[in-house]
Amino acid sequence: MGNLPTVCAASVTPVDIVGAADTQKLSAHCHWLLNNGCDGVVLFGTTGEAASFGIEERRSVLEEIIASGIDSARLIVGTGCCSVEDTMLLSRHALATGCAGILIHPPFFFRPATDEGSLAFFTELVESLGADARDIVLYHFPDATGAPINSAVIEQLMDRYPSVFVGIKDSTGNLDNMIELSRQFPDLKVYTGDDHLLWPLLEAGGYGAITATANLMPNLLAQVRVDWHEKRSNVHSAHATLSQLWEEVLLKFPISEAVKEVVASVSGDNGWRDLRPPLSPLPVPLRVQLAQMVAPFADRFPLGLGERDAK
Repeated sequence: MGNLPTVCAASVTPVDIVGAADTQKLSAHCHWLLNNGCDGVVLFGTTGEAASFGIEERRSVLEEIIASGIDSARLIVGTGCCSVEDTMLLSRHALATGCAGILIHPPFFFRPATDEGSLAFFTELVESLGADARDIVLYHFPDATGAPINSAVIEQLMDRYPSVFVGIKDSTGNLDNMIELSRQFPDLKVYTGDDHLLWPLLEAGGYGAITATANLMPNLLAQVRVDWHEKRSNVHSAHATLSQLWEEVLLKFPISEAVKEVVASVSGDNGWRDLRPPLSPLPVPLRVQLAQMVAPFADRFPLGLGERDAK
C-alpha cells in the first residue's frame, strides 16, 4: 500500500435516534474533514466509541463510508477488540477494502497486562491474518486500555514482522516517549494523539497526528504540519490555537461527549449530542460551561462543521 496519511481526525461516530450509527452524517463529516485539511480519517478509535459498536456494525459502516465516495486509501480503521479472533475479523475486512492501515490496541479487559501477553496477542493476530497482514499502527493508550505497548514488545514485533507494523499512535501526552520511539524505531511512523505535541514531535522526527480536535479544526492541524514542513514562521499561530482548544478546553471534559457537543452547538443539529451507552450527553450545566469556553474559538471553525451535506 501507499504511505499512511499524516494529519488525521479521530472521527466521532454520530448515531441516529434509535442508536444506530448514522452513516449519512458520518460520511458527510468525513468528506468535510478531508476537504478542510486532513489527509486521513481514523474510524472507530476511542473518540469514535469503537468499543460500543459490534463487529457487523463496524464492517457495515466502513463499507457505507467507502460507498459514499470516500477513498479507502485515506482511511485508517480501528479494529482492536479484546479477542484475537474479533480483531482478526475486523482487520481482514478493513484491509480487504483497501484502507491505508488498521489501528490496534492491546486487549483491555484483563489487567494488569504484561508485555508477554501483548506480544502474544499481536503475534497470534499477524499469524491468523497470514499473507493479508499489513500496515498495522499500534495504539498506545494505557489510560484507556490498561495495557501499554512498551519498547521491548515493539522491538520483537518489528524484528519478526518488519513490513507489517508500520506505525504507532501515542495518546499518553508524553512527548519524551514519542521522541524516544522516533529515535529507537526510525522506520516506525509515530503519531501523537495530542494537538499541542504535533509541532514538537515533527521537530524530533515524528510523523503526524491523529486527534479529536481535528473534528473541529482540521484546517489548523493541517496548517501546523504544512507550516512546519515549509519552515514558515506563522506555525506558532495555528499551533497556539490548537493547543489552547485541546489543553484548556476539551481536556477539561470527557472527550467524545465534548466534541459531539461542540459539533451539535455549531451546526444546530442536536442529533450530534447522542452517544452509545455507556456514554451519554453532557448534562446541561456542563454544556453551558463548554459553550462559554469554546466561544473564543468560534470564528476559527471552518464553515460546514456538522452539516449533513458538507462535501
